[in-house]
Amino acid sequence: MPDEKRPVIIYGGSFDPPHRGHTALAAAALRQLNPAVLYFVPGFHTPFKDLRPAAFSGRAAMLKAALAEAGLAGRKEIKISSFEADQKRVVYTYETVAHFRRLHPGAPVYFLMGSDCLAGFKGWRRPGFILKNTRLLAGLRPGCAMHRRSGVPFTALAGRFPRADSTRIRAELFLGGRPAQLHRAVLDLIAARSLYLARERALLRKLLSPARFAHSLHTAELALRLAGAAGVPQQKAALAALLHDCARDLPAAELRRCCLKRAPRTALPELTLKEAPVLAHAWAGAALAREKFGVKDAEILEAIEQHATGAPGMGPLARLIYVSDLANQGRAFREAKLVRALAFKDFEAAFRAANYIKLVYAFSGGGWVHPLSVSLWNSLQKKR
Repeated sequence: MPDEKRPVIIYGGSFDPPHRGHTALAAAALRQLNPAVLYFVPGFHTPFKDLRPAAFSGRAAMLKAALAEAGLAGRKEIKISSFEADQKRVVYTYETVAHFRRLHPGAPVYFLMGSDCLAGFKGWRRPGFILKNTRLLAGLRPGCAMHRRSGVPFTALAGRFPRADSTRIRAELFLGGRPAQLHRAVLDLIAARSLYLARERALLRKLLSPARFAHSLHTAELALRLAGAAGVPQQKAALAALLHDCARDLPAAELRRCCLKRAPRTALPELTLKEAPVLAHAWAGAALAREKFGVKDAEILEAIEQHATGAPGMGPLARLIYVSDLANQGRAFREAKLVRALAFKDFEAAFRAANYIKLVYAFSGGGWVHPLSVSLWNSLQKKR
């Protein structure tokens, strides 16, 4: 069959990172349709993801590594397209379809996806245009029906394909894990390029004691599990949680310098340094995160600054880190377990409970109670 009459397959997605499910779907599509070309199209930023993914160059390199390990390297039909990444914006599927339809005006065009995507297809931008110009090609993943009753026409790929949850994969990577759903070559490339916060973890390990570093990982693990319910992007949750205690082990002079650099215009940091210097690491941590880790995101810096004392008007990310710091599985006291269990049922109730527990602890110790913690308590009572 002439190449201009053979099918063209578009495989769009974040591929952040590419996993075994991606390569399995591609291999099956190649076998079943014998296309002239199969385009992997990593997006610049998809409308269904919380943050911009890893740079296109990194994802393209990971795709090449995954394809090589899956035995698909050298297949002339496979191409990695930079079309969406080149737009430097969210590109909708109908735009991608229109682009490849123009490139291949006479060929049958298919759009490849896992069956888990079919249920939400009608919510995509201009689904009618997509169906008019392509045929959906879906592979069945465990736990995801083919949704034949949805009214969305599609061609089914023969076989069943591994289900790999990209959100869980990234969470494991942010914590320094090596997810089984990834090809070994991809894992090696991630390590070599220090992707998925590997650079930040390596630097943090140098700043903290082993016990404090372990606490930071525990905090990040809980923050990642709660991020969705708290309405917080996954990567921001991971980075803020990892760095929340980055200044905890600084020498006293450096702690003071960083603390006052973060909030030099108020008397409260000076008072904190005098009455409860251990709490000053929160302000110092925000300064250090900006200075040493290059963090510029205001919400992440706020979360680091407010994780110890809390403050009225805390944003969702700050509340998430406040709860995760107190309630993570590394904490030995009974209340931590109770707040952790509550957080999965009612996050706002867990947030209030965390503030109450911190105040009770401070009052029972007979020491200085931070004004911000009291102000947070008062503001929460007013809201109720």
